[in-house]
Amino acid sequence: MAVRIELWIDGRVVDGAEQWWDDIEAALAADDREAEFPMLGRVDAYGDVLFEREELGALAADVRRFMSHAPESVRPFLERLTELCETGDRGTAAELRFLGD
Repeated sequence: MAVRIELWIDGRVVDGAEQWWDDIEAALAADDREAEFPMLGRVDAYGDVLFEREELGALAADVRRFMSHAPESVRPFLERLTELCETGDRGTAAELRFLGD
């Protein structure tokens, strides 16, 4: 399933990305890693999840730690996701929205 990520700052979409979530979900499920990466584990490929600005630092840290467990094919996306978190963390009234199918 594809997940669209939108970075909102001050009520406007300023950036985003889209990624098939299947490979990430499979890597999280391997060896029950969802507990190890709780922020990423909140993302649902079939629903919507919102991370407030105060959560973006923790999400970025989760993504960085997860990178070594992720398939090579999704690492560029994970780097992009980290960039979106860092941009949002510097903004005011920022949120990162994950929009599933």
